[in-house]
Parts: sequence; structure tokens; C-alpha cells
Amino acid sequence: MNDKETIISLLNEFANPQKMASFFVNNSTPDFLCIRPSGNPLDAKGFEQMIAGDIVQEKAEITRIHRFEFLSENIVMCIFTLGSKFTYKGTPNDDLPTVTSIFKKVNNV
Repeated sequence: MNDKETIISLLNEFANPQKMASFFVNNSTPDFLCIRPSGNPLDAKGFEQMIAGDIVQEKAEITRIHRFEFLSENIVMCIFTLGSKFTYKGTPNDDLPTVTSIFKKVNNV
């Protein structure tokens, strides 16, 4: 796989409801941050706890990639929409967040 295919494969892995909670624990750098819509940052472990706690993820899929840009040989920015259907504390949600992500190749991975 080339780099773009690898990143799209990672995005699809993230969108897998069975893998979403642990995705960043397994695939992020130590300085990873997820900025929630509320503005509150979460590290990888915090994201895992949030998703594995009060959220029951039913469905998730990458519905559109808006921008995919190599910023350097080892850095890629990808902006995508994530179709997400989940229950939060018993309340059903059908969400379409747009996500900005930065990918960094570390040790050729």
C-alpha cells in the first residue's frame, strides 16, 4: 500500500465501532490530543475511556474525505466527515462530525 492507502485504511479502522475506543491508544503519538466539540482536549486514554464508558457505538463510517494533503514527506492532513450512530447515556444520537486529523510517519510507520 502507498501512504495514502495506508492512511485511508487507518481512517476506516478508526471508524470501526469495535476498534474506535482503543484506536488512539494503539495508533497515536504520546502527545496526541482529540479536541472535542466542547473544546475540551482528551489524550488517547481519555478518548478510550469516553468511548468505552457512556457511549455505545452502533455504526460509524467515513462518509466523505474533504481534503487530503501531504504537508511534508512525513506529515499528512486529512479532513473527513464521520457518519456516526451511537447512544450516549441511553440517548440515541445520529451525528455527522467533520474531523481534522494530522498523521505523522514515525520510524517509517
